[in-house]
Amino acid sequence: MYDRILYPTDGSQGADAVKDHVADLADKYDARIHLLYVVDSDHSKSSMTLQRGDDGVWKTGMVSRGKGEDKGGMSKNKVDVLDVLQREGEELVQEVAGELSNSGRKTKTACKRGKPHRVINKYAEDNDIDLIAMGTHGRSGVQRQIIGSVTEKVVRTSNTPVLTVRVNK
Repeated sequence: MYDRILYPTDGSQGADAVKDHVADLADKYDARIHLLYVVDSDHSKSSMTLQRGDDGVWKTGMVSRGKGEDKGGMSKNKVDVLDVLQREGEELVQEVAGELSNSGRKTKTACKRGKPHRVINKYAEDNDIDLIAMGTHGRSGVQRQIIGSVTEKVVRTSNTPVLTVRVNK
């Protein structure tokens, strides 16, 4: 029934709550677990960059984008926030894949950029995913509307079945 399970993770408590469920399903159905980290493309609208100073400490700064390499604030040795998030995401999915594969489970990892719910749905479609498993905080009312929810957007827009796991408070 489930040969390929997509487990989008961002390392949060909500995503971590799903891990045991995904592991159990993978064991039961001998399924491959696809771990996906999405670097939210909305971060690219910010002009914030990170830079490691001479003392080795990361510092933030504002940079005018699109005006040449040497224009704007902290242009020397700057590191784009999206690049940092990409590396962190790649490390995260590798770490979680290691934990899940310790018991012989099959895993595949990916780190992509874009709007999270769109990337998750596209990945599911492109990889013939049978089930998407995601965490939810169970927010409602105004709080849900203000904060938004990637899980909710995936549930509303996905053609793939979505298992949601509520985070215990």
